Amino acid sequence: MNSRSLYFHQLFDQLFQTCKSGLEGHGAYTQDAVDDLLNGFEALQKQLSGDDALARGQALLCQIIAHFPDITPMMHRDLLWYFGGDCLHYLSDAELEQYQQLEERYHATTACEDDADSGHYRDLRAKVFGMH
Repeated sequence: MNSRSLYFHQLFDQLFQTCKSGLEGHGAYTQDAVDDLLNGFEALQKQLSGDDALARGQALLCQIIAHFPDITPMMHRDLLWYFGGDCLHYLSDAELEQYQQLEERYHATTACEDDADSGHYRDLRAKVFGMH
């Protein structure tokens, strides 16, 4: 698994854990709604590299935004970029430009060198977003 995929898989796992801990027993949501969301996470987690993973991920994130506003602020914005599609509507134009620049730099560097360093994508992201 390359550093980009690893990075997004880790963010997805973090969001899943956030939903599990933040929604279990939460009185504002029905148990059926919480179970449906968590089941969606589990199913997608097993096939995160599958053919329909991006479409299913988009639907899952849009479900969180629409129905679980307590979780939305804790969702890493990078996941909106990763899953794309309808999720891109929740990113600003400036963010979209930064993500595009990040992808271009990532693909330019991985074409020239090995992407064995698991932190490569994370480091590039920090530079593009002005965190270094």
